[in-house]
Amino acid sequence: MDTFQFKSQENLSLRQRVLNDIRSAIIGGHLKPGDKLKELDISKQMSISRGPIREALRDLEALGLVVSSPYRETTVADVRKEEVTELLIPIRLKLELFALKYSGAKRDEAFYGKLEQIVERMKEFAADGDLPALVEEDIQFHEQLLSLDDSSYTLQIWSGIVNRLRLHFIKNTSRFDDLRKVADDHAALLSALRGGSEEKIEALWTQHIQDEDCLLCFIDESEGEGK
Repeated sequence: MDTFQFKSQENLSLRQRVLNDIRSAIIGGHLKPGDKLKELDISKQMSISRGPIREALRDLEALGLVVSSPYRETTVADVRKEEVTELLIPIRLKLELFALKYSGAKRDEAFYGKLEQIVERMKEFAADGDLPALVEEDIQFHEQLLSLDDSSYTLQIWSGIVNRLRLHFIKNTSRFDDLRKVADDHAALLSALRGGSEEKIEALWTQHIQDEDCLLCFIDESEGEGK
């Protein structure tokens, strides 16, 4: 956090604005897992009192983006390999396969049009090398499918894991050696949705999510030892 500076928030005291700025700094990779978030320092940079910052940090903790301990500073949250492979990815796969199974009649041209726009933006961001923006479009692509569920439970469960997945994505940015493949994979998913059988769609979707976990695999913690 030594080099990153928050934007001035003079005369803006809304908790949501503070939350959004800190969240953007985390999602954008400006703040890394383990970085300390000191209320006093943030208060000085944003030119506001510490109250809204304290409230925003509580909200961010509820979102899984920061960790606070009694009598200790708040830090940017980390995410472990086991959490992703044994919990987050299986939950995500169940959610999306459930949405696929029960959303067939709702996949209309408006739905496909939104996905096409997302894929086009993904291609642009891939060409520009803008990984944070590409990740957000990736998430939006899958949220479009989940939003077809009539109940609110699917998106509620998704909202409980998506920020942890974001941390996973950002933590492993160095493992993306071909951003175009990310966009191309989603173009293939869209093509399957438009014309593939339900069995083909499910198989491709499962492979995509499992492959994505591999593409975003964690850097072996032993790699840096002995150097």
